[in-house]
Amino acid sequence: MRSPLWFVVAGLIALAGFAGAAFYLMPRLAAVDARLMRAVVPGSTVLVLDKPGTYTIYHEERSVVDGRYYASDSVEGLRVGLTAEANGAAVRLTEPSTSSSYSIGSRKGTSMFAFTIDQPGRYRLTAGLANGRAEPKVVLAVAQGMMSALFSLIFGTLAIAFGGLGVAGIVVVGALWQRSKGARSRPQSIEPGGPRG
Repeated sequence: MRSPLWFVVAGLIALAGFAGAAFYLMPRLAAVDARLMRAVVPGSTVLVLDKPGTYTIYHEERSVVDGRYYASDSVEGLRVGLTAEANGAAVRLTEPSTSSSYSIGSRKGTSMFAFTIDQPGRYRLTAGLANGRAEPKVVLAVAQGMMSALFSLIFGTLAIAFGGLGVAGIVVVGALWQRSKGARSRPQSIEPGGPRG
């Protein structure tokens, strides 16, 4: 491992780690974004919730829906309701246990409400502004396990990137150790013209 080429190999391994992290991240990031069901309000829309459990409603301050860009910094006065399509029963909306936010591409969202359902099915989300105003348009996004999916994705990406750096570091340390070992084992030459006994 004394050849300088090992340092080139280490650099290539580090680059491969970053490339692998990027290839791991991009398709999975799109899959995480696809988990979000979006609705442009004021208005109502039907959500198909296929799993029981707790969901979070996010206000997307920056969003794109059907090719149209939306920006809304404030949702003051917005009233949100959720009912089961099967029996019209209202679903209780609460504050999320923890505040959370995300940024994916051009989209940026912040948690607003949380709710829990016992049965999967079709649920109608309705939202309106004070005095029946139709503007400004606001984008709400609904998802289950959004933050845990993002954290898993981030940690997986970092593990791949730092794994590549770790292997590259081992190669560099090994090359340096071999070079120093070779330097110590090299016999010292005696210069001519030295003292004679």
